[in-house]
Amino acid sequence: MSGLAVLRAMLWLLLGAVGVMFASRAFGWVSSLMWYAYPADGLEGPLLTQAHLLWNGQQLYQPFELYRFVSAPYPPWHPLALGFADQFAAPHPFWSGRIVSLLSAVGVVMVAALITWRVSRSLLASFLAAALLFSFPPLALWATRIKPDMYALLWTALGLLFATLALAERTKNRKIRRTKNKEQRISEFRLGSLFSVLCSSFFVLCSSLCFALAFFTKQTALAAPLAAGLAFLLADLRAWRGDAQAGYRGRFPLRFRTILFGASYLGVIGLAWLLLDRWSAGQFTFHIWTQHRNALWTPQLLFKFVSLLGYTWPLMLLGLATLALAWRAPRAQIVACYLLIVPATLYGAGKTGANHNHLLETLLALAMAGGIMIGWAMRNLALRPVLASAVVGLFGLQMALAFSPPEWYGGELVRTGTPQRYIDFIKTVPGEVLADDPSLLYLADKPLRYDDPSGFGPVAHSGLWDQTGMIDDITQRRFGAIIIPIDVEAERIDPSGRWTPEMLAAIRTNYQVLYRDTEIIYIPK
Repeated sequence: MSGLAVLRAMLWLLLGAVGVMFASRAFGWVSSLMWYAYPADGLEGPLLTQAHLLWNGQQLYQPFELYRFVSAPYPPWHPLALGFADQFAAPHPFWSGRIVSLLSAVGVVMVAALITWRVSRSLLASFLAAALLFSFPPLALWATRIKPDMYALLWTALGLLFATLALAERTKNRKIRRTKNKEQRISEFRLGSLFSVLCSSFFVLCSSLCFALAFFTKQTALAAPLAAGLAFLLADLRAWRGDAQAGYRGRFPLRFRTILFGASYLGVIGLAWLLLDRWSAGQFTFHIWTQHRNALWTPQLLFKFVSLLGYTWPLMLLGLATLALAWRAPRAQIVACYLLIVPATLYGAGKTGANHNHLLETLLALAMAGGIMIGWAMRNLALRPVLASAVVGLFGLQMALAFSPPEWYGGELVRTGTPQRYIDFIKTVPGEVLADDPSLLYLADKPLRYDDPSGFGPVAHSGLWDQTGMIDDITQRRFGAIIIPIDVEAERIDPSGRWTPEMLAAIRTNYQVLYRDTEIIYIPK
């Protein structure tokens, strides 16, 4: 056995063992969080309630009312899956909904590994890309929450896979034309070109459909289709400039594949949007677009979450190397374009109610880029030992850093306390309760007339929703209790923007503190 083969075997064993350790740690995180029978996110209860509305044949996208607020902030594809899963018996109320996210996360890891293998042709590379995804705390956190993020990421990853396959089909056909003699090229080109076009068109349509489903799961899932479209366009321009047989001379430099992708994606999105808007009497557009457009945004909140990516700097360097590699490796172009565009998704981390879910797409792109570069390094250890060793060193450093993710995640990955005391109290309160965490009301079987403070705060600030109904409810002391984390006697403004100054003033005038905890409980005066 040569020294190079021994080195590869040692890398397999070392990095493979580290990957298994990451998977084991992720399993511990996930199993603990899945069995946590309390809300891990304030929207878990509202999203279940909204899924029940949809499955019971009621309108999900309702006009904002004076004495009611149904946020419905996402498209209907996730509520449909959520409502289906919630039909089955489960250990606790959040279990079935979290299963949707968990299965989606497993699918994301598998598809990311498949894309990495398809580009790098290395099983080790695909395994390590999957291991890195397992190492990222946001993957475990959002795989165990009832939110649409992981479900949208699954369709995004599938769209990227089909786009990669579509791009590879065209490349394979070009190789046939270049490597055969003239007679062979003529006969094989006709059959190969027809088969390639059919396969490429099928993959393109599958990619468009998956990206459309991602969009109708979470409307911000736009980076991947833009990346795929950019990769197709760049491939067409490159062929138009450099390949005389491509049939582009004097013609518009777009292949049928690129036109089909753009037309099918926009066509599906546009048709489905029109149907949903007609079904909801225009409320779909209002909830999905207008409501979010008026959300508050702060650079402090953006920096708070984006800074959590700091420890992935070795992967960022490998991502830059992937961009250079893509120039000579067409199969890597989809991932490279995704790397270029995906940072734009971080903008959403600065909006009111945002969290580290906005890091997921960036982490997916970085993990695949790292895996692709390891695959390149394994093939070039003998040809380019310095560069290949540098890639392996950076990847190894990233895996070492992954053992100590930012401490900020610690309190969310390991849940030690429970809000059971609040739930017990809420059950004893006659009538309705108003809470900053509406999922507590869901567990206590209380109605959710105002189902999302992170939603109604911004639209009340902007004037899209008339808050006088809620203020009247508070003034007339219609709530048996109000549970929020704000001391209304000391604070006049909620920094998060969830509760308006008028709401806080009404609570201050008409309610008094019962006791203080992590939340403050107010009862009528």
